[in-house]
Amino acid sequence: MKIGAVGLGNRIAHVYHELSQINKEAKLVAYVDPLPIGKEYAEKNNFFPTKQYASLKEMLKNESLDLLMIGSPNHLHLDHIKVGLNAGVRIFAEKPIVVNENQSYELVQLLAEFGEDQVLVGLVLRYSKHARSLRELINKNVLGNIVSVEASEHIMPWHGGFFMRNWRRKEEFSGGFMLEKCCHDIDFYNMIVGCRPLRVASFGGRHSFIPSNQPIYNLDEFSRYNLHGWETKDKVFDSDADIVDHQVAILEYENGATLAFHTNMRVPDEFRRFAVIGTNGMVEGDFVRGYLKAHDQENNLVLDEDYGAAFGASKGHYGADNLMLKDINQHLTNLEKINLPVGVKDCIEAGIIAMKIDESRKTGKIVDLTNTWQKLDLNMKN
Repeated sequence: MKIGAVGLGNRIAHVYHELSQINKEAKLVAYVDPLPIGKEYAEKNNFFPTKQYASLKEMLKNESLDLLMIGSPNHLHLDHIKVGLNAGVRIFAEKPIVVNENQSYELVQLLAEFGEDQVLVGLVLRYSKHARSLRELINKNVLGNIVSVEASEHIMPWHGGFFMRNWRRKEEFSGGFMLEKCCHDIDFYNMIVGCRPLRVASFGGRHSFIPSNQPIYNLDEFSRYNLHGWETKDKVFDSDADIVDHQVAILEYENGATLAFHTNMRVPDEFRRFAVIGTNGMVEGDFVRGYLKAHDQENNLVLDEDYGAAFGASKGHYGADNLMLKDINQHLTNLEKINLPVGVKDCIEAGIIAMKIDESRKTGKIVDLTNTWQKLDLNMKN
């Protein structure tokens, strides 16, 4: 399997490395990136490609690839997907797949022309052990009809400091914090509820990473990594970022279920937990701490799992990176292809929801998505 990368950052370098451990025939043969931040990781693991191209079109013209990995900054994804699709190459694109609504509609038109299966996406939470167990609970009707969900994604100060210094600090490049960081979570809860949200509302802002809240102690905790590369800055609390550092959102789904979601990027003891309540029972879990427990309506414990803490033995998105690449490898190479748990259209939908959540935060209004979904479906058919 010959693989090329456009945007060879640490994320794509890690994704490729996971795949190469599963499929020994997978070879990263070329890349396009003027500042390949993943070079150090790649060299450490002995797979840095010797061929570098100035443009994606040049690489695809000169290389016969089986898979193109897209890890460029988010605002460049659509252009790179277009080039890849027109070249007839299969694509793996990191999330979020696009950064605004117009790009979303343009992408669904491309998918209608070239086929949804031409683009695979890196939404890892649906590949996690938590997601697999949840799908089993849902399929067995252990939870019944989903009524409400409470959920969060919180990250440590060093991770927040990363966002404030990296290109992701600018909405024009990342699409915003809700889209860049939380589209995984939005997609995960779409899977659980089983339908799209119709209305969203949100509040949030930037109140932690500001000069008046800069700690008096050593700032090393907030700048743990020596970042370098495109659009990297040194400042943390007086950064030129325009993203938020905390946000809450409420969603009402087509079936009447509701979700309350909270994110914060300066949490001393981070967690990424959820509680899903249905008519037959409930399930609660935490990706970071690793547990998953389910109770039936009579409060009998029907599931009690410990998948390992995120900072212990369970690495790479709680082990989901490895599970994702195993499934993708089988999907790409096995004659009897398996169905992947998440597709590019799911990624587009999760992205649009994040965009509408931010629209609500900025306008102070409840946002109705009815016309948005109608427009998305219309573009998918055309």
